[in-house]
Amino acid sequence: MKILSIKSGFIIFSISFLIFSCAPRLSSSFVKEGYTDKAYSKIAVIGISNDLTPRLAFERTAVSLFKDNGINAVHGIDMFPQNMSKEDQQPANLMKIIKDNNLDGIITMSLIDTNDDHRYQQGNSYSVPAGYYRVGRHIYTRYITVNEPGYYVPTKSYVIEAVLYNLKGKLVEGKETWVWTGESALVNPSSLQSAALTFSREMVGQIIKDEIIIPK
Repeated sequence: MKILSIKSGFIIFSISFLIFSCAPRLSSSFVKEGYTDKAYSKIAVIGISNDLTPRLAFERTAVSLFKDNGINAVHGIDMFPQNMSKEDQQPANLMKIIKDNNLDGIITMSLIDTNDDHRYQQGNSYSVPAGYYRVGRHIYTRYITVNEPGYYVPTKSYVIEAVLYNLKGKLVEGKETWVWTGESALVNPSSLQSAALTFSREMVGQIIKDEIIIPK
C-alpha cells in the first residue's frame, strides 16, 4: 500500500503537503551532484506522519543523536505543529517560520510504503534413534535425520525515506533545495514507532559517517 512519496525535485514550498498529509546504515542513499556546502547552524528534524507517536519517535531520536555528534538539531514539531491550519501552511508563512527560527536546513522522515507478505521458514532437522547394530563386541545406535516441513510466516515491512533540504541563502519559490535522500526497508518491527526509532538511528549513523552534515 503506497503511503506517501517524496519526489526528488521537491521544493521548499511543498513542505506543507508533506508535513500535514498523512552507526547503522540505510539500504540506499543519494547525494545531489555538486553538494559541498555541508556545514549547518541549525537543522529542524520533521517526522511526517498522521500519527503523533511515530513522529515524536523520529524527531526525538534523530535530534538527540545529532546533538551527540555536535550538530545543532531541533524538533520540527515545535515549529510545525501536528495540526496547523491551511492558512498557516501557506508558503509565505512557512518561509517566515524558517526565517524566524534561523533554520538553514530541514530533514524530513516519512513512511512511503508498507508491505504485508509471507516469508518461507525452513523446517527444523534433527536426528532420532532408528535401531542398533553390532560391530564385533560393540553395539552402536543407528540414527536417521528427520526433516520437518517448512512453513510460511507473515511479514510486515516499512519503507522509510529521509530527505535533507539546504535552506541557506534566499528562499525563492520554485527553487530546488533537496541535497540528499536516504531510504531503508525495515522488516517485522514490533510497531511503526519501533521502525521510526531504528530508521532514525540508521539515518543519523549514515549522515555522520558519510559527512553529509557537519557542525558549523
